[in-house]
Amino acid sequence: MTAKVERLVNLTVALLETRRPMTLNEIRQKTGYYTQGDPESSRRMFERDKDELRRLGVPVETRDVFFGDEVGYVVDRAQYELADVDLTAEEVAALSLAVQLTGTEGAQLALAKLAARAPDPAELATSPTTRVTLAPDPVDAVADAVVRRTPLRFPYRTADGATAERTVDPYAIAQRRGAWYLVGRDHARDAVRAFRLDRFVGPAREAGVAGGYTVPADFDPAAAVSGPEGQRVDIEVAVRPDARWTVELRGGVDTGRTHEGHPVLRLPDRDPVRDRSWLLGLGPDVEVLEPPELRTQVVDGLRRLAASGGREESGGGRERT
Repeated sequence: MTAKVERLVNLTVALLETRRPMTLNEIRQKTGYYTQGDPESSRRMFERDKDELRRLGVPVETRDVFFGDEVGYVVDRAQYELADVDLTAEEVAALSLAVQLTGTEGAQLALAKLAARAPDPAELATSPTTRVTLAPDPVDAVADAVVRRTPLRFPYRTADGATAERTVDPYAIAQRRGAWYLVGRDHARDAVRAFRLDRFVGPAREAGVAGGYTVPADFDPAAAVSGPEGQRVDIEVAVRPDARWTVELRGGVDTGRTHEGHPVLRLPDRDPVRDRSWLLGLGPDVEVLEPPELRTQVVDGLRRLAASGGREESGGGRERT
């Protein structure tokens, strides 16, 4: 705590505790501050502190003092302190549910204190049957390395569903279309690349010392994640019943044709590069029919996933037999 902050805190406490307005002389005696040899200098310091407290929201009031020509200072507790928290039984029940799902022991104790002040009785459950674990923010996992200029190594799920190890000098974190990207120099390619944080399949580890590289002066993170617009095509897939709603939700329309007994749906004007992972994620419930290049890519991805013995997280596409 700096000397100024400490002085402001102690001045606030003194003005809160006093039962009557204190003159500057009394404040000097109470706090030990504003005792410079030059009275005018000490007063100016007090005036600056008083104005600083008011800017911070502390209601320092100036009042007349009985039997004297000086003015006094005080902080009205009613204006400064927060009002009591009064919760209804319904609000306590909602908080209890949230604490059950995500809270810690400390949160449960805090809730019990709040519930005790509720005007209506509220029962707090103490043995949750379901618990939700809040996933850590993926940005936090790489932010420190970006700030400290530390190379990172991490397992990464590529667009075709395979997992590859990447070593990157992280330059920046950028967002595009709701997704977060780590942008930096990929050591293997010796070029700037963008990596979606939700495709990390394991923790990022430091792969060098802090300050081990320099971010190029002309580096533009927005340009790095903009990506070229790929050729738009119509995609046709044969779908099983369980996947039909998913394909229709993405814009698929029934062509009226069937393939091996399954309806064929067309996804018009799609980016095949961006849809490739989505198709792999649908597993055996879809079979890509058109365009041929995309079909080959999905089938190849399926073969790699099959070769991995099901260890890969994503699968997709029915391979023609």
